[in-house]
Amino acid sequence: MSLDSIRKVRAQTVESLMMELSQIAQALTHSEEQYRTMEVQIQAETETYAQQAGQGLTIEDLLQWQGKMDAQRSTLRQVRASIDHATGLWQQTQERLVEARRECKLLERIVDQRQAAMHAVSARREQWAEDETASRLIPIRDRGDS
Repeated sequence: MSLDSIRKVRAQTVESLMMELSQIAQALTHSEEQYRTMEVQIQAETETYAQQAGQGLTIEDLLQWQGKMDAQRSTLRQVRASIDHATGLWQQTQERLVEARRECKLLERIVDQRQAAMHAVSARREQWAEDETASRLIPIRDRGDS
């Protein structure tokens, strides 16, 4: 595979990882908003439960409240797990992106070094050709002066 092809693949990888990070960030933001909304809802439900419990509840009502609150807490734990997973995934993807960018920079330096080397070789060839031409002209001048 040519160096140019490798550079293109690395650039595509960087772009792909950036898009992946964007998607993860959106999902993370959504989950965090959902978590905050659920916390507020659970707090409101807890307050309502406390008020009704203060007024007296039947066993059926108590069991219904407990089931509802258990379900809400379970859902909240699931959303928290989703946030934790997305956070870990974001960190891993960010690390991969940093590495891919580092590789792109390295490839750019290699390309620059190769171009500099090619220019140096070309300059040496030109200088050699000029020197060769000059060395041929000097003997002709020397013969013409005598």
